[in-house]
Amino acid sequence: MRKAIAIAAALAALGTADAAHAIFGGGSGKCDRTDNDRAEASRVIRNISGRIDAMESSINETLRLQTGQLSGYQAQSTKAIVDGLGAHAKLRAQTAREIEENRIVRERRPTRRGCSTATGARGLAQATRAAAEEKRKAAAAGIGRIAGDRSVTSGAAADNVERFEAVMRRYCNGARLGEDAAACGGAADMHAADLKPGNLFDRGTLGTSEERRTAIELSRNLAAPVVFDPAPVGTAETSSERRRVLLVRAADARSALAADYFAHSRGLRAPGAALGAWAAALVPGRDASKPVSRYELLEILAARRFEDPDWFVRLQGMTDSNLLREIVTLQTISLMLDWERWRTAERAGASAAARLAIEAEAMRRLPGLSNPASGVN
Repeated sequence: MRKAIAIAAALAALGTADAAHAIFGGGSGKCDRTDNDRAEASRVIRNISGRIDAMESSINETLRLQTGQLSGYQAQSTKAIVDGLGAHAKLRAQTAREIEENRIVRERRPTRRGCSTATGARGLAQATRAAAEEKRKAAAAGIGRIAGDRSVTSGAAADNVERFEAVMRRYCNGARLGEDAAACGGAADMHAADLKPGNLFDRGTLGTSEERRTAIELSRNLAAPVVFDPAPVGTAETSSERRRVLLVRAADARSALAADYFAHSRGLRAPGAALGAWAAALVPGRDASKPVSRYELLEILAARRFEDPDWFVRLQGMTDSNLLREIVTLQTISLMLDWERWRTAERAGASAAARLAIEAEAMRRLPGLSNPASGVN
């Protein structure tokens, strides 16, 4: 297009030259054959055309180079954008992964209440060992006392006398009983303490020696208040004498069974775990300096902690993992309580069997049963 415009301009110039020659040259308006204007015009046209071609080539090359540079810049910009989008996607993925990991960690992390429960459960084994040791001591002392073991007591008569004096000094107040203070010298607040079942069954832990002593005296009042001199074994020569020895031993065994029932209850309340501060946090008003028994641990884990209304509020906000932990904890404590109930039922069944045996023995003493031959007509 540019080339055509240039040629047209040259022809226009040529026509102008012919017109001028006609006006100023010959007047006839005819060109001089010897005139060199046409050749010059052709030369000029060729020169202009070559320059235009070179200019077009230069322009095309420049445009090509600019287009290449723009394409390169655009490719680099596209790559930078793609790399930025990739880095942003990776950052978002990493952030989402960390958020999910933190959520899972929070869900799997035990609750603060769960940690309190685990703290109490930690002392169960230690408290169980203490309860077993207390039961062993109680059995040795109680059975020895009933059986007239001289390593435990100097004799049945001496045991009864000593126990009478001890009871009157501790659990009998003269003013409240209307007796002479010299004969009944206990404190007013301790009067009849050995008769109150709550001094054993309403205490979670027998934390002091006085509490333990009172529980022992209550158990003796219920199972074996007095003891008897053992039947002389060495002089039991006749059938009736030997029968008497066996009956006395049977009576001692039944008394020991009754005493064992209360010894078991006292053993469960023996101080066994140094968790007083933990217990005081869950049971307001409890002395934090006192240790905790197995009985009290089970009481807190199975009952007392649910007396706090906040526990039910926290239950609503538990995650699935923590809720499962709470359920497993409750089932575990329930199994422990079932085991304790089974042990108690076993002793209760033994006591019922012993009562049945006593009644059967009493029936054999009825007239006509002790000597069947006497009932024959």
